[in-house]
Amino acid sequence: MTFINDFHYLAAISGSAIPIPMYRNVWKECQSSVCSIQYLSKSGTRTTTFTGFKIRNYLITDEVVSKFAHPEEVKIYFTESDGYTERVSKTLGYHEFRDHFETRGAARRPGYAIINLDFDEFRNIPSLKCSKRINFEIGHPIAILGYQIERDNLSIKKGIISSFYRELDGLNYIQVDCSIAQGNAGSPLIDAETLEVIGVVRHKLTFIAKTYREMMRIMNNNLKILKDAEGKFNFSDIDPVQVLIANQNQIKYMVNEFFKFAHIRVGFAVELCSLVDMCTEPEDVTSVDLEQHPGE
Repeated sequence: MTFINDFHYLAAISGSAIPIPMYRNVWKECQSSVCSIQYLSKSGTRTTTFTGFKIRNYLITDEVVSKFAHPEEVKIYFTESDGYTERVSKTLGYHEFRDHFETRGAARRPGYAIINLDFDEFRNIPSLKCSKRINFEIGHPIAILGYQIERDNLSIKKGIISSFYRELDGLNYIQVDCSIAQGNAGSPLIDAETLEVIGVVRHKLTFIAKTYREMMRIMNNNLKILKDAEGKFNFSDIDPVQVLIANQNQIKYMVNEFFKFAHIRVGFAVELCSLVDMCTEPEDVTSVDLEQHPGE
């Protein structure tokens, strides 16, 4: 058998029809446009992390950023080509961060947040290109660039489009065969062939998240009841209620750690094809009328 070039040879021996250098190109061309969105407490401790990316003069991320417990500050953080060294960052108060959300035309929720990124610090950050294509085939190669858990390093993941479906919320979703972890919400779903963004990864650890919230609700209720009973019972100078409180707090910690590091082998992204109708070029930002293009 004669191989045309090294690309075909490497693809053949790896069992993949996708040229290996394809993902190197995704990283090289797209990495600098992806950022970490870090929620910080009053003490400066990071409470959660999301991913965002720049398109034109906007920061795009999962709309879930507006649904988490409000932090004291929000840090937006871009890296150099190594994916770790800080290139530029800006820390905003949460209310200032929310003031930059584009809310016009919000009667029909697009499934992602559009944030005005008109800050001098980010003027030289390159923009990704948004795809208008909607007729992808099952098996099409994709890449996801994102931050996860509490790490400051950007990472790339590869996969394929495995399915399409529509949720009860009326949004069109792209299902991908790719590992998703906490912090990946808001990551760009990138067409590995054209380097265009085709979707926004959603906060979709659904069944794990629901179980986590229910367990936390139960344990918080248990702790409230135990706190009310604390000091009312003593056996040999030992308060059994305090033992139960310590036990509940330990379980609560373990559940939180499990949820934080949980991965699932399938990801979900909302289609982005309507974004270009909602985000104008930088020089046209003041005249954009999102009501005319509300998105899907």
